[in-house]
Amino acid sequence: MIVEKDNLQSFSKFALDSVSSKLLIVSKDLKVTYLNKAAEDFLNISLEDAEGKIISKVFHEKPKNDLELQELFENKKHLKRHITTLFLKNNLKKKTSFVATYFEDKNQDEYIVFEFFDNDKSSMDSKRERRFKGDVITNAFSKVLAHEIKNPLSGIKGSAQLLMNKVEDPENREFLNIILKETDRITKIIDQVSKKNFQLNQKPLNVHAILEKIPNFVDSLNLTEVSVERDYDPSIPLLNVDDNLLGQVFYNLARNSVEAIDSSKKGNKLILRTRIIYETFINKTFHKSACLIEISDNGPGIPDDLIDSIFFPLVSTKEITSGLGLAIARGIINQHKGEIDCISDSKGTTFSVILPIEENSEFLKEELNA
Repeated sequence: MIVEKDNLQSFSKFALDSVSSKLLIVSKDLKVTYLNKAAEDFLNISLEDAEGKIISKVFHEKPKNDLELQELFENKKHLKRHITTLFLKNNLKKKTSFVATYFEDKNQDEYIVFEFFDNDKSSMDSKRERRFKGDVITNAFSKVLAHEIKNPLSGIKGSAQLLMNKVEDPENREFLNIILKETDRITKIIDQVSKKNFQLNQKPLNVHAILEKIPNFVDSLNLTEVSVERDYDPSIPLLNVDDNLLGQVFYNLARNSVEAIDSSKKGNKLILRTRIIYETFINKTFHKSACLIEISDNGPGIPDDLIDSIFFPLVSTKEITSGLGLAIARGIINQHKGEIDCISDSKGTTFSVILPIEENSEFLKEELNA
């Protein structure tokens, strides 16, 4: 049976308009060639109004993403947004996630297909429920773990103190001092982890100054050759953070990404990305704006059956090797009144950290009044 071209095109359009996925297609000159019915409703624009327009006239981010989209055509790759705010016509804004994928048809015409995803209440509630259950398990486990570790630490410290009274050699006494000092340090860390009470030394800082330490850190790992790309939003104001603890979070996320990347594959990449997102909830608290920090890799991804439990203590896979690292990272971010999350598929993994922006920021006042 031979299907005529016009009938096939008509059927394809009918099929795309019938699916619930929100799809938009742009050509190499970044002009809209098609969007289906679901995308029309989602983006508040009809195909008739959108067709032939530059994509930034249909929706845009801050800062605009035109350069990133042009790079998709050059590199023939895909782009994932975990959390972003789309600015639509009539001053509307929409929080969403999307995937933009390059493809080439049989005539060698090149396109990008966007698929948008709802941050709907039911899925968010389900996620929060899983996270709450995970936190309950984590809290219970942390208390047991703290008890089991602190007991032998107390014995080590007590023995060192007894030996200190009997040892006269200065060099040996110095070794005992190191033992005492390190047991106290470990005990303090365990108390902080088990009680989720990290002592923050917060001050206004440029988050990019903290992220800029990651490339050297990645080089120092000597695991595989990885290029670090920066995609910063320079308009992000100073954040009230503890640079040491936040730096440890970023180091941990970067280490996980680098260790997951296949050393035999060319084009290994780590992307550091920052954006401002507007009108969002962080731990059920509404914020007019927040800072989104993403650390993405092009590794093999995290298995679906583990993605919801990677922030639990001692969960470890080939792709996630730090059993306590991510649990501690979540505790540090929670202390900053922020959130940490992760999305992953076979094309890579993105860790996202969202931190609130103080409402007295001069930048924020200007943006919200614009």
